[in-house]
Amino acid sequence: MKASNLYILLILSVTMLFAVSCEDIDNPDDTGDPRDKMTGTWQFIENSVKSTRSLSYVVTITKDPDNSSQVILENFGNPGTSDIQSVGITTSSQIVVTEQTLSNGWVIEGSGKLDGTETMNWTYSIIVGGDLEQYTAVATKL
Repeated sequence: MKASNLYILLILSVTMLFAVSCEDIDNPDDTGDPRDKMTGTWQFIENSVKSTRSLSYVVTITKDPDNSSQVILENFGNPGTSDIQSVGITTSSQIVVTEQTLSNGWVIEGSGKLDGTETMNWTYSIIVGGDLEQYTAVATKL
């Protein structure tokens, strides 16, 4: 009787080892930080409400090292140089850029929402020299 109990215990132990080793490893780099899905280099295709012409430019999104719920957007709105940065607050699937004045004097605000893992849909406004312009953009992760 003792041998059969030992045999059953051995089988249960081995089965538990296999069950633990079957955990989901689809994304081993996933840190649980919702900003991970949004960071990287994004190609923006921008459309102005006032114009039929589209504009393409690149925005780099990085984690804000000083605030775990924020990201830093370089070249957002295409101010002409990538060293002009804005800050966005993140949720699980969205970045909100509250009204802020950039170092070049532009006033910018808007939001972008993830659509899957490789696309974001943006709406935002920029005030340059007192003129308000509304934009929409589709951003694709590069």
